Amino acid sequence: MSNNELQLKIVTPEKTVYSGEVDQFTLTTSSGEITVLPNHVPLISHLKTGHVIVRKDGKDSYFAIDGGILEVRHNNFVVILSDNSENANEIDLERAEEAIKMAREYMKNPENVGFDYTVLQAKMNKEQNRARLARRGHRI
Repeated sequence: MSNNELQLKIVTPEKTVYSGEVDQFTLTTSSGEITVLPNHVPLISHLKTGHVIVRKDGKDSYFAIDGGILEVRHNNFVVILSDNSENANEIDLERAEEAIKMAREYMKNPENVGFDYTVLQAKMNKEQNRARLARRGHRI
């Protein structure tokens, strides 16, 4: 690995979603969107539901993330720990859109469903993020 690349790992409790050398990546933190380049200062940040856009050799790959932690180390080694993450090309767009539709229906009468409104909102946000990234990822 050269000083012009980052070693990036995106890891969930179940698997390693991505591991490789990248030119840069952009992701959604609790403070906003940031781009990390080689030789970035060490950083630990809380992630919110959003995306990771990985750039390697001028090509972008998109990943959905559902919260987590970002750690940028001194040696261009970066770890993203996320509760859930998936490559946008692997997202079932139809299933995500159906989940959004169901969540919206439940939110109309949340007392009849037995779910907390905030749980439904979080689920809908997650599925909207997955659908948006699936559409973006499939255009590549």
